Amino acid sequence: MEIFNLATAIRTAILRTANLIICLMLGCLVFATSAYATKIQPYDLYYTADIGGMKVEARHQLQQIKGQYRVKAQAKNFIGKVTEQGIFEISESGSIIPLEYTKHQKTMLGNRSETQIFDWPSKSLMHKEKKTQGKVPISSGQFDRLSLTQQMRLDLARGSKKFNYTLIRKGEFKQYQYQVVTTEIINIGKGDYNSLLVERVEKDSIKKTRIWFALDWDYVILKMETFEKNSKKTMVLDQGTINGNSILPIKNRIEI
Repeated sequence: MEIFNLATAIRTAILRTANLIICLMLGCLVFATSAYATKIQPYDLYYTADIGGMKVEARHQLQQIKGQYRVKAQAKNFIGKVTEQGIFEISESGSIIPLEYTKHQKTMLGNRSETQIFDWPSKSLMHKEKKTQGKVPISSGQFDRLSLTQQMRLDLARGSKKFNYTLIRKGEFKQYQYQVVTTEIINIGKGDYNSLLVERVEKDSIKKTRIWFALDWDYVILKMETFEKNSKKTMVLDQGTINGNSILPIKNRIEI
């Protein structure tokens, strides 16, 4: 009985950790000028994350290929690796149009995958996970995990202070609300950066998500914190480039 309980506890711990890694991919949870409202620049970002003392390495990339954008997020540690990839377009009005989303998760317990294909002419989405697949109706303003973050960046470019998004995952629709809290100078170890603090509006007061976007660097994520009960998860930018330019801290500490 003791051996069985120990095996069950180890399996549960591995599953929970794998899910936490996925949450951090939102890149878990990805402007300063009006010209940026309909265009975003390619980036290559490296993050370090801490999940209750467990270290995770993450990399987020954005590329433009023949009029479309491809965003990719990876996170890994000794337990396993999770890779997410999305393809989307941007309309002339500055709205993200998701086209495809895939996720692959490889851990000590095995492999899992998920796929979403957006068929806008028929206004439907095909989703598949393991042996389960289905089709649901969709409308504009609905996103996958990665395209939602990109839409937030474009909305911040237009000076929006509050955001309401619909996320589609596994054929289900979930509502997310965010709001801009303040501007502040944040130190993430490499130096000081001008940032915009955004918080997710939660119905449960126990949960709290805060994201710091870089004001001087196309609002890429500098830091993200998630609190839930006694659990804390943190993701911090280690290094990165935007359109080939290295992301550097401000030279002089000037209040915003």
